[in-house]
Amino acid sequence: MGLKMRTPLIRSISTGFFILLSFALGFTQESTATRGRRAVSNSAPAEATITVNEQFLNSFLTAMFDNLNEPSMPLTVGGAKSTSQCASEIRLKREANGVRTAVRFEEGRIVGPLAFAGAYNASLMGCVDFSGWADSEVVLSYDSARRALVARFQLRNIHLNNTPTLLNGPLLNLVQGTIDRRYNPLELFTLEKLSTRVEIPPAGGALQVRAKEIRPEITSSALTLHIIYEFVKG
Repeated sequence: MGLKMRTPLIRSISTGFFILLSFALGFTQESTATRGRRAVSNSAPAEATITVNEQFLNSFLTAMFDNLNEPSMPLTVGGAKSTSQCASEIRLKREANGVRTAVRFEEGRIVGPLAFAGAYNASLMGCVDFSGWADSEVVLSYDSARRALVARFQLRNIHLNNTPTLLNGPLLNLVQGTIDRRYNPLELFTLEKLSTRVEIPPAGGALQVRAKEIRPEITSSALTLHIIYEFVKG
């Protein structure tokens, strides 16, 4: 989900809102500047929320498969290597053997099946083709060091089609290990990308609208991002 807060529409709405707010503040009567500063300091943090449902995320997956290449990841652990005859990799599929890649919200978690296909080229076994699906979970959290909302992808179980079951465990560990090394954690939104600057001509200046923190909340019907903001002259 790519969010761009600097689009002309949002900038126009934001500018209009803050212009109206500046006029409203002009009519507010406070006896002293001290009272005004105290009122601001005691106010609740400024918060904006972004809410998406399962349909949004699944539509995103559909658009990805319709318009882009299948996401792929090389499997080169344990001496495996890709050749012109056998690409040692795993590819995310729209569907495999009747199981479709999808997302759902369940008990405060983002879960769903991931369909896949690929091959593992090892010197002892040769080229082993495989396909199937995996039970997966996406864990969202705010990383204060990165100043970003990050996602960690975890595979809970793996189901292979027409492949010896003895490969289930090794392949699960191989794929999860590769995901951990190459992708986990994955940055989704940084605070910088969620911040903007709003010009307020009637007030003779501008405000920096700075995101300070992101808190994800997952319910049975939606994912909501709570974004805490501060307003600074500039």
